Amino acid sequence: MAGVRQGSDGGRLTVRADGTADLERVARPGPNSGQSTDTPARSYTGPATWVYDTHPDERPGIRFDSQGPAAAKLCKVYLVVIPQKESAKGFLPLDPPGVSYIRSAGRQN
Repeated sequence: MAGVRQGSDGGRLTVRADGTADLERVARPGPNSGQSTDTPARSYTGPATWVYDTHPDERPGIRFDSQGPAAAKLCKVYLVVIPQKESAKGFLPLDPPGVSYIRSAGRQN
């Protein structure tokens, strides 16, 4: 799963084998994470950790966890992965319809 996934709307997910990740311009979870509901939906950029997980009612994929602005609130963002013949395509359930993430040749930092 390690690698870089580029979103069709400019988001970017950098996943490292050590369990760390960087998220750039990804959908921010709702108020259950301690996030303000009056901020733009695509607003989180920062560090995260990741594990294999399954979003409810979806295919397996990756769950990214990052610290929310409210103390002790963990924000969760899911990348649902859809296997295809030559690669895997994914989407974030919080994104607008039609936004997809594809593994790119980008460098991991």
